[in-house]
Amino acid sequence: MMITENEFVVNLDGYRITDCAIRNARVFNFVVENEIQADAAGVLSGHKIERRVVPLFLDDPVDDRWGYTELFGFEELYAGAVKQPLEQFIGVDAGGQVYVLGSGITEVESPIPKSQDGPRRGAVRRTRTIDAHLYVAGSDHTVCRRRGRNDWESLTLDLPLPTRAQFDNERMSEDMAFDDIDGFSPDDLYVVGGRGVVWHCDGQRWRRIPFPSNMFLESVCCAGDGQVYIGAQSGTLFRGRGDRWQMLERGEMSLPFQDIVWHAGRLWCTSDYGLWTLDGEHLVKVDLPSEIAVCAGNLSAADGVMLMAGVYGAAFHDGERWHHIFNHYQMTQAVEGR
Repeated sequence: MMITENEFVVNLDGYRITDCAIRNARVFNFVVENEIQADAAGVLSGHKIERRVVPLFLDDPVDDRWGYTELFGFEELYAGAVKQPLEQFIGVDAGGQVYVLGSGITEVESPIPKSQDGPRRGAVRRTRTIDAHLYVAGSDHTVCRRRGRNDWESLTLDLPLPTRAQFDNERMSEDMAFDDIDGFSPDDLYVVGGRGVVWHCDGQRWRRIPFPSNMFLESVCCAGDGQVYIGAQSGTLFRGRGDRWQMLERGEMSLPFQDIVWHAGRLWCTSDYGLWTLDGEHLVKVDLPSEIAVCAGNLSAADGVMLMAGVYGAAFHDGERWHHIFNHYQMTQAVEGR
């Protein structure tokens, strides 16, 4: 494992991973939340849960590789990373608050402005790095891009605003919420969400894509093979582009895929239940050593590396083999047995 007991106690003991992002091949960032407070979330409102951003610097000396910043008053925090204008970790919470770390900067920026014209219309639900910049998608047809410090560009363009009837109708409102975004370039973007809702943007205008299912859509990946993959409810997977789509796998799980990424020439999908890869036309569960398998939950891929992190730990794949970062249960037991 790539953590000492002391590093674990200081940075991660009592916290669990909720998201992760690769800043570069040797610097990873984890978003964690206080376990006890999160378990009491039905009583405790989300912004009262203590959260941390925990970086791991693989090339630093032992006992100096980990650190953390504690964030108070943040809701669910989504992890992202950018190369432009600076290489940084960018965390955005559901309410549009922004935390930035890297390139000599550690700060809470101004929240993403909210208005009918954007850049933020509703709650943030996902961040994604496209062409070295951070994109955000969320409810009420929220789509925007970070250009720099406190500088967000609205990409709502001609996306329709929710009417009062849609806003008041839970089903209609959910169908106007984007749960994920990805793109081959800034002028070739896809967003998904709701019951079979897929939109495409050519950089100038948005178009609703006819989609052959009314399943709940949860995740999207514009992959290195030129295809778009969409994860739906129960672990169902679709593939296509433009107006042509096919179901590759009908899932029978209780959870959808949290993240779908392209890495090492393959498609990878994960949820708390494990890690899958696409083998031809079929999803195959990846046979992993137990210490790696328990790290399933979230994926981030960049710089030739894929980071997998979840409630029980973290690991990364360098394109050829897996490296175990830490096991939460084993470290907790070791600390309690001191």
